[in-house]
Amino acid sequence: MKKVGIVGTRGRIDGCSYLDTDELLHKVGANTGNLLFQYAVCNLVDEDYVVIGEDIPWDIELIKRECRILVIPSANFVRENFDFTGFVDFLDKTGLPLTFLGLGAQAHSYDQKEFDFHPSIVKLLRLLNERCTSVSLRGEFTNRLLKQYGVHNGVVTGCPTNFINRDPNFTQKLANSWERPIFSFMATGDEPWPKDLAKRDAERKMIEWVAKGNGLFLQQSVAPFIKYARQGNQYQTGLIPEHHENSLKNSLAPWMSNEEFRAFIATRMRIYYCVDQWLEDSARVDFSIGLRLHGNMAAWQSGTPAIWVYHDSRTRELAETMALPHISVEKFLNCDSIEHLRSSVGFSKEIYEGTRQTLKQNLIHVLENAGIGHNLGG
Repeated sequence: MKKVGIVGTRGRIDGCSYLDTDELLHKVGANTGNLLFQYAVCNLVDEDYVVIGEDIPWDIELIKRECRILVIPSANFVRENFDFTGFVDFLDKTGLPLTFLGLGAQAHSYDQKEFDFHPSIVKLLRLLNERCTSVSLRGEFTNRLLKQYGVHNGVVTGCPTNFINRDPNFTQKLANSWERPIFSFMATGDEPWPKDLAKRDAERKMIEWVAKGNGLFLQQSVAPFIKYARQGNQYQTGLIPEHHENSLKNSLAPWMSNEEFRAFIATRMRIYYCVDQWLEDSARVDFSIGLRLHGNMAAWQSGTPAIWVYHDSRTRELAETMALPHISVEKFLNCDSIEHLRSSVGFSKEIYEGTRQTLKQNLIHVLENAGIGHNLGG
């Protein structure tokens, strides 16, 4: 019997320490957060599968012989200024049925109505209609946008990462941990040179809290920043422009000297290329905050409470859909400590638990509708 083909990775990059940064970022799709939802998908499929690019190469004829369906762990694919031609053409040429899990749309805000999509995104929307029995979506904003473009087979499931932790007492453990003293914490940054000044100020605030407290700073993407952080690795062969240190410091921590900033990056910054290690480290701290969905979700799924700081439709939609504790970047800037932040954001175990169960049933519907075996229960 032909197998399920999963696009991506199993949630780790073997031999990551010996790879140049450009190659490493290529393997994770330019963002280590992709590893988390790829890990989630591989762990919920309960039948023989192959990972495209790991178990078998990106060979269309071989994939057609080996696979009966392709599962695509999905990010915010539906967005402006994004040329997805290579990947969309690959999916099209396989001629196989497709199942997208956690597909999202990105906009400046929920109020955006007009979009200028690249032709490859228009083609992707056509494939959603033609090759998918149903499409797992991040939330209602994405669902409304897709309907606007004629895609009516969407099912809101949130992100598959919401189902990594299978402990039946998972939500109770989160609730028990919510009020405990915050001795140590993680903070996940987004990008070092944002155009949005509020977002920049939020990055600065998180770095200041980490520098003054028992914190770690996580980074998931942005090649110049990752190259700067890995400059001590002898396998990082790309040259680091001299001005990058000054530029990064002035944007993220202008109060630090260059030497202090270098020390902060060397000792406080973390980049994960293995989800299991990411989960383990996250389980050891008391709290997590951040501007990225998956940086916080690693902590959340390890049992560590978290608060999501949103600045656009992408993170806000996911946090609202999954009933995760969240706050706007503007309100976050009014908080003067993590304790103040926590007191400004509520967490209801009952609402989260009920929402998670509903989303799980929706995800089961998508998988069973596509004939894919799973281990999510009933």
